[in-house]
Amino acid sequence: MNNSNHISRKDIETYRTSSDAQEQLRIERKSLSDDFDSDALDGWSDPSLSTEALKRMDKRFKYNNTSSLWFGGLVIASMFSIGLFLYFSPTADQAKIKQASVTIEKTDIVLPEAIEAMDELPQTEQITARSVVQTFTDQQKNPESERTTPVISPESDPLPLHKPELVIPETALKRETISGKEIYLHDLKLLDYRAYRSRPSVTTKQMVLTGTPANIGDAAINGDEEPEWKDVEIPYIDYLDKTMELFAKGYNKKALSRFQTILEAYPDDVNAGFYAGICYFNLKEYAQAERSLSICLSSKYSNFYEEAEWYVAKGLLAQGKKDKGAELLRAIVSAGGFYAKQAEAELKKFNY
Repeated sequence: MNNSNHISRKDIETYRTSSDAQEQLRIERKSLSDDFDSDALDGWSDPSLSTEALKRMDKRFKYNNTSSLWFGGLVIASMFSIGLFLYFSPTADQAKIKQASVTIEKTDIVLPEAIEAMDELPQTEQITARSVVQTFTDQQKNPESERTTPVISPESDPLPLHKPELVIPETALKRETISGKEIYLHDLKLLDYRAYRSRPSVTTKQMVLTGTPANIGDAAINGDEEPEWKDVEIPYIDYLDKTMELFAKGYNKKALSRFQTILEAYPDDVNAGFYAGICYFNLKEYAQAERSLSICLSSKYSNFYEEAEWYVAKGLLAQGKKDKGAELLRAIVSAGGFYAKQAEAELKKFNY
């Protein structure tokens, strides 16, 4: 009831009523360590709700908790007795030598050295999953803000990925695009490639670890092979789901490593391109972020086009490339899309 690792009712009340942005950020970061806490904080953000309603539950819980202590003790004693019986029964030896196994992915415990060496931006300067989700929500509420872009002939040459040091070329604003089928995982928008690829999968490295109880010794495992990393194919959507979970929790390095794995299999994947770009931004790798986001800008699927432009512009400004950033911001304003007003505000900030 008072586990300090989880958000408390006091945290929820403070988050809902406090005007201290730092305190609210502290509570948000605390909630990211647990899916239930994160969902709870999202739920309690509804201004129509009040924690006062939980007082009735407090009274009921206190009554039930007290009245059931004797019953709980009886259950525990019974389970202990049954456990002793099973342990010393004739079949216990068979149960004890049964090996337990666990499967781990390499990216869960080993990161590429290049990613491991990257430094993260302070939390207050990062593009958080929560802010990305809020943007998607606002876009759905304001569909009239969607940009309309002129198109070029389907026979035109495909737009090559631009170099990190260059602003998005004007022709990028005139590509023929389509809005692909979307899904949401952990409240984050994604292109549903199951509608466009035949049985998509991702190859990852896994290891299966097995073990036996210490009192059995080595007798039960003689002849077993040493564990090693093996290539395993995983359905794309399953691999993506776990990757988005890591991204949603703010694990930029682990998520980036997995997005790179997706891009090795599908270099034009807009999901991995977009979210890897955000991870790179949060790790202060702005040129890499621009390169990754460019996948979305050269794709025929326009689902992440506006967002990619906006974050490329933010990356250019973060690098101090104000002239190039301003050029892209003006293009965003001219397109009249969702980020037009924000781009205009940025231009005024830098007197462009």
